[in-house]
Formats: sequence, structure tokens, C-alpha cells
Amino acid sequence: MDATRLFSVTNKLSFGNYGPDANIVASDRQAIFLTGTFERGKNAPAADLIRVDSQSLVVMARAWLPTVTSIAVGDGALWWATGAPLGNAGTKDTPGHGRLLLKVNPTSLKVLARFVLPDPTLLVTVAQGKIWVATSTDLFRINPETGAIITRVALGFFPTALAPSYDGARLYVLGYLPKDHMIFADYSTTSGQRLGSRQYPNFSGGPLAVVRGGVWIPVQSTKTQSTTIRLFTGREFTSSSSLGRFKFDTEAYVEGNVLWLIDSGGEGPTVCANPADGKIRAEGSPVGVEYGAMAFDGGSTYLLRSNAPNQSLLKIVPSSTCSRGARSPEFAGVRPGPGH
Repeated sequence: MDATRLFSVTNKLSFGNYGPDANIVASDRQAIFLTGTFERGKNAPAADLIRVDSQSLVVMARAWLPTVTSIAVGDGALWWATGAPLGNAGTKDTPGHGRLLLKVNPTSLKVLARFVLPDPTLLVTVAQGKIWVATSTDLFRINPETGAIITRVALGFFPTALAPSYDGARLYVLGYLPKDHMIFADYSTTSGQRLGSRQYPNFSGGPLAVVRGGVWIPVQSTKTQSTTIRLFTGREFTSSSSLGRFKFDTEAYVEGNVLWLIDSGGEGPTVCANPADGKIRAEGSPVGVEYGAMAFDGGSTYLLRSNAPNQSLLKIVPSSTCSRGARSPEFAGVRPGPGH
């Protein structure tokens, strides 16, 4: 990779090439959480979840947990959704056809509680200390101590991505309707009331790159086999800026004054751009990762590489070319980590 144009590496954790690729699934101000299969000494046993200290990049804890579809951190816990979007029948570890939501200690990775919801738990996020879970049909706000349902909201579409707005007052839900029409909606994180929605051609599975003024979404076209990264802003979700066309699996991540575009298929370029208008600042070679390529923690940036002989978690500093320009008050990057 042409790292000189994009970033410099300040620390590195290598996982070797054993087992399935890793994915970054959550981060807080102390740790980066990854799922996958990782080497451990000479015996190389599998681990579903690891906790990596964000300063030293040392693995601090490991756990073997059930099938996972989504993970979030906040309100003093790690939240582990076990459902599956294609109707997974579950396993002995996920009774109730994947309806479990696990509450996990973020330091030890020990399971603190198991909550059973009415339907498979597909997505989970934390917004202003409130725990929200999406199933294929509904949004649930749950009590973090008991798992009791506080609010239930019918979605009317199949959800594929979930994230709080920059200020945490709204919940963005991305999904699709029949015939691959993308739908994007937001809900009050207090009441669950739908505040607005918009349908858009083609489809997207996220992730959602949230900025103060809106959210960048990768919109994919099956006709052209390409992705356009679009910024949706305002109450009407106006598509105000766009970048494209990129490779089909290109995803967007944002922190501070840098918007990153990464092709998870490992073929397209890695790009840094201005999060306010999408103007490209620099391009580099493919990183080659799966969903969950980047994490941000207290101003630090972490990148997961899996197209090299050894999977690696890199702590990086964006180049002056990538990070140039003053921080715009309207597009200051992602909100602080959940629960902060």
C-alpha cells in the first residue's frame, strides 16, 4: 500500500493467517473489540471475540460466544446480538432461533446476562445510554438491567444497518424494501417515534458513516456492479454530495476531518476525502478487508488489514494530505464512542 500518501503506522498487532478473517466490531476509549479466528501461541486455537488494549495493541481478553450478527459497546457493557438475517434456526448456544441478546463485561468478556427477545436480534446499538435492538420487523428499546422491552416500534422494512445520529438524539436505520429499493429512516431515541424517511433506488448494507450534518451511505447498484458514496442531510435526507463510482463492496468510515473509503473486496483503491463535500484528497492501493475495517478511539485511528500473509491491526496516523483543512463545525466527524 502507498501508505505515505494515506497514513503512517505507529503500532501493529499481527494475528497470523490462521482461520477466517478478523473484523473490528466495536471500540471504546480503552479497547478495540474484534471477532474472527486468531492465532494464540503455537497451538493456534480459535477465538470468537478478543479485546485489544487500544494503547499497547496487546490482546487483553478472549471469549468464545455464540453466533453473532451485531455488536455494540456502551452503558458499561458489550452487547452481542445472536440472530441471523437469513433465518438461522439457531444452535444449542442460541436457543429461541437466535433471539438472544447477550450483555457482556467489556473488560473480562464474561457474559453478565442473557435476554430473550420476541424475534432474532439482528442489529444492536447504544444511543445516549439507551439500548436499541432491531429484528427483521421491529425496533426494541430494552432495559439494560432486566432485558424488559421499554419501547417497540414496527419498522415496515428489513433493516441492514443501525447507528445513532451525531448528537445521539436520533437513531438512523438503513434497510430495504422489495425489489432492492433502499430505505433510510430516523427515530427518536427517547420515544421511538419515526421522524422521517426516504426511499432511494438500489440498495445498501452500510456501514453508516455519521457526521454532524448527516450520514454518508454506500449505495450499491447491481446493474453497474458499482458503489456510489452519498451524503444524506437534513430532515428530508437530501443527497447533497456523492463520490463514485467505486468497486461494488466499497464502504465508508469517518473520523475527525477524514472520510475513508475502503473496498472490502480488496480490489478497489483506498481513498481519503473531505467529509464535508466528499472531495478526494489522496488514493492508495487496496487494503483488502471484510466488513468492519476501521475503528476510532479518542482521536486515534485503527485499520484492519487482511490481504497480507499476516492479518494485522494497525494504529495509524493520517497523512497531512488526508487530514488537511480545518475541522468544519458542521462536519466534525463521528460522535464519541457509545456511552461516552
